[in-house]
Amino acid sequence: MNATEFLKAVDHASGMNDRWLFLAAFLLLILGCGTVIFWLVRQLQAVLADHKVMREVHHTALAQIIEKQNETSLKLAICIDRNSEALRECAFELRRFQERKET
Repeated sequence: MNATEFLKAVDHASGMNDRWLFLAAFLLLILGCGTVIFWLVRQLQAVLADHKVMREVHHTALAQIIEKQNETSLKLAICIDRNSEALRECAFELRRFQERKET
């Protein structure tokens, strides 16, 4: 339906009595609302798809961060264990040195 046919249909409807004019206007309102609702649903679907993609990216980045934190925690635990062992050796050597000094 092109613009000319549409205008002819509107002119014909306006020539009818008020009941037909009301029905024509109501039909146009329903079509307009349907178009707006269809457009809004499409926009919502696009937003949901973008949200899903961003959620996957976020989960991937979060998994990488957690993996790095676990590696760092393991390295820290090893470092603390080695430092504790070194401190024990230092304490032992210090006691031994003090005992030698006292004798």
